[in-house]
This record gives sequence, C-alpha cells and structure tokens, in this order.
Amino acid sequence: MAVVDQPVPVKLDAISAIANRARTFPLRAVLIGLAGLVVLLSAMYVTTSMATVPRSFLALAGAAGLWYGVQKLGAYRYGPGFSLGLYLSVAYLALVGFVTIFADLLPIEDFKTTEPLELKARPALSFHQPLGRDTRGGSLLSQVVFAGRVSLTIVLLAVVVGLVVGSLLGLLAGYFGRWIEGFINIFVNTTLAFPPLVLLIVISAVYGPTKWTIGLGLAIVSIPTYARLMRAQTIAFREREFVTAARAMGATGRRIMFRDILPNAAVPIFSYTFLNAAVIIIAEGSLAYIGLSVPFPNPTWGALIADGQDRLRSDPHIVFVPATVMFLTVLSLNRIGDWARKKAVGERNLMN
Repeated sequence: MAVVDQPVPVKLDAISAIANRARTFPLRAVLIGLAGLVVLLSAMYVTTSMATVPRSFLALAGAAGLWYGVQKLGAYRYGPGFSLGLYLSVAYLALVGFVTIFADLLPIEDFKTTEPLELKARPALSFHQPLGRDTRGGSLLSQVVFAGRVSLTIVLLAVVVGLVVGSLLGLLAGYFGRWIEGFINIFVNTTLAFPPLVLLIVISAVYGPTKWTIGLGLAIVSIPTYARLMRAQTIAFREREFVTAARAMGATGRRIMFRDILPNAAVPIFSYTFLNAAVIIIAEGSLAYIGLSVPFPNPTWGALIADGQDRLRSDPHIVFVPATVMFLTVLSLNRIGDWARKKAVGERNLMN
C-alpha cells in the first residue's frame, strides 16, 4: 500500500502573531515622544526662571524622548530602514546651503552692522535676533550665515579639486601601472610625507590667507587619499569580466577607463567625499583658530570661534553659536557619508 506524504502542518497562527506584533502600532514610543515634546517646550518657554544648566539638561531629555518617538513611528510607517538622523542631516545641509547662497536676499542684517545698545545680547526665542549679538553689537545670525558662505566655498573648492585631480591620477596609475604608476606614487608619497599643517602654513604665508589659497591648499592635502582610493578601485575592476570583454571587442584604453571602470569605481569615492568635506571643515577651522585662514571682514566659522575665545567665560554664546553650527554641519556630513558607505558596500556585495 502506497504511503502518501502528508504536508507538514505550518503554525499559521504563530506566524501571524509574529507579523502582527512586528506591525503593532508603537503606542509607547508615541507617548514617550509626546512627553519629550512637552518637556522640551517647557524647558524653552515655561521654566524661564530655572537656571541655565538644569534647563539645558531638561531640554536634552525632552529632545531625546521626541527623537525616540519620531524614529519608532517612522520605522512603523516606512519600514526598518527609516533613519530620522539621515533625513534631518539632509534637511540641515539643504538649509545651510540655501541660506548661504541666498544670504543677500534674506531679511537679516548686514554682518558688519553693529548695534551699540544691544552689546553681548544673549540668544533668545525672538525673530529679531535669535542667536544674540557679540561684544561689538554685531548680529551673530548674520555673521554665521555670511561666514558659512566663505567656509562652504573653501570646502567646495577643496573637495572638487581634490576629487577630480586625485581620481584622475588614481585611475591612470591603476589602469596603466608600470612607469606611470611609479611617477604618480612618487607624487602621492611625497605629499603624504610632507606635514599637512606645515604645507598649509607655507601656502598661507606665501600667497596670503584668502579663500582660494586655503581651498587649493586643502585640496592638495586631500589629493593623495583620493588617488589611492581610485587606484585600488581601478586595480580591482580592470580584471573583471566586463572589462575583459570590452578589451576583446577592441575598446580603447580611454573608453574602458571612463566608460567601464570609472562609473563602477566612483561609488566608494563618492561616499568618501562627504567624510572628506567634514575633515576639511575641521581643518579650516583649525587654521582659522591659529590665525591662518580668511581674516575679517570676510570671516569663516573658525574665525568667529577664534574671535570670541577671549570672552568664553563671560559671553560663551559668542563661541558656542558658530561652534554649534560647525558641529552640526560636520555631524550631518559624517552621517550622510556613513549611509553612502553602507550603500556602496551593499552594492559591491551584490556584484560579487
């Protein structure tokens, strides 16, 4: 008598319970988020008589609760890949880029204008001057916006020049090898062996501390890293099947480099660009702190921090306002760079 195989019973109820549990509305997270919002608003508006330090801790606790609630609610609505930090980083960088580009059209004071009657005004929740004023009565909001234009110009110049020149050198070295790679390696190793700070000091002293010289100096410092990354990517891709097929079909070396290798190797280079931009902002701020970056009347974020260091104890907002803007910019660039790096690693795993 033939034995008929019976299907193994599946516990549909258990699977459904797990799925429903995963899609359960995060009521607890929403309540925590609402509580955090109430605490944050209370720290900002209600408890005005409270000391500054307790109010700061109360505001941080409220912001943390609000963040947790929004993150959980977003993950419930859009899936586990939802990242509140990533979206906030993109929004913040878009806002910084917008206000620095259209600073002349914004309803803010000229950063050179002073108000003697409002010296050292602290930041307040008012539309007039939300970030306060410095010891000369100048608007810190205007100074941060116009200084951001100079800082981001330096970053953009350094990133673009370093990316283009370094990627081209790395592409040539990785594809052709031999004596071309040898000459490029000599340049790369020599630049890496030279102390970056000394090189930047020499450039600033010889050609003057302008945004163009500082940007080109930082670009020279970043070229070797781009060249090494692109060289490694080119060596990894030049022996792949699609490159071998293109070479067998009679494609020229230039076409293989720029049509086959470069688009595939550009993904990790692109992810590194955000991290490099964050490093350049910190490097420019360090130069400004020792007086080697763009001076007044066109300062950078680092110059604003250096200008207020002598009054850090009596008027800390003069330092903390530009330092906070710089910190959030660097944090946002690092967050986007980490996301791009993970995407690049995931695409490479799929290709392999």
